[in-house]
Amino acid sequence: MKPTLSIVTICFNNLQELEDTCRSIDGQTVLPDEHLIIDGSTNEEIVNWLLQNQQPVYRCWIHERDKGISDAFNKGIANAKNELIHLLHAGDRYASKNSIETVINVFDNDPKLMWIHSQYIQHRGNIDVVSGMPLEKDKLWKGMRTVAHPTMVIKKEVYSNYGNYNTNYKIAMDYDMLVRMRNEKFIFISSPLVYFAPGGISHVHFKKGLKEVKQIYQKNIGYSFKQNLWQIRQRVLQKFMETGLGKRWFRGKNKGSAV
Repeated sequence: MKPTLSIVTICFNNLQELEDTCRSIDGQTVLPDEHLIIDGSTNEEIVNWLLQNQQPVYRCWIHERDKGISDAFNKGIANAKNELIHLLHAGDRYASKNSIETVINVFDNDPKLMWIHSQYIQHRGNIDVVSGMPLEKDKLWKGMRTVAHPTMVIKKEVYSNYGNYNTNYKIAMDYDMLVRMRNEKFIFISSPLVYFAPGGISHVHFKKGLKEVKQIYQKNIGYSFKQNLWQIRQRVLQKFMETGLGKRWFRGKNKGSAV
């Protein structure tokens, strides 16, 4: 029997982005067993849309306030009914109509596999760029680097073994989970599974994210002088990328990666 999949989508006052994600899911060649929407909105716009428009049988939702991103993740995982869980945020969407089919087949081919991640497409510098490389455990001091959380599909068993997303972290809760589960068997898919919507919280709060990454690494792995140097470099690079020269350099550097 092929593994079953729950997609968990958290959202907050962003109906248009949720609609984009739902259309992407509903257009897949293989449909999920469950699409669970965790709606922590302060208004009724999303829940009214869900109620007033016919939804597929696999779509369900919880509409109630939460205590932030990690809490919403945990609520989705606790209520998900299937073996595999994909946290696909509102605004993110699958890169092709075959994305779910690819995921199911990969897990079906290796029952010992605990999670996967993949390349992804992200809109950066006015172009769509393909990014993503296999996790290198010995370089986790650099943070998640090109491991994008929306590409990670994880067995629910992993969450049972390692616990919930830590609600003390507001930016790097996905990195914290990755560090804890770093020794579990995974496969990297060298093609994009997901279009990663721009403007994620880790980009908006870049410096705070670096601080949390450092705290998490030291707590779980230990002190790293290389990490201190790396984070100084990242702060300088971020400043440069905010300049006109930096933006022109980025466009030229990524021209060959555009899709």
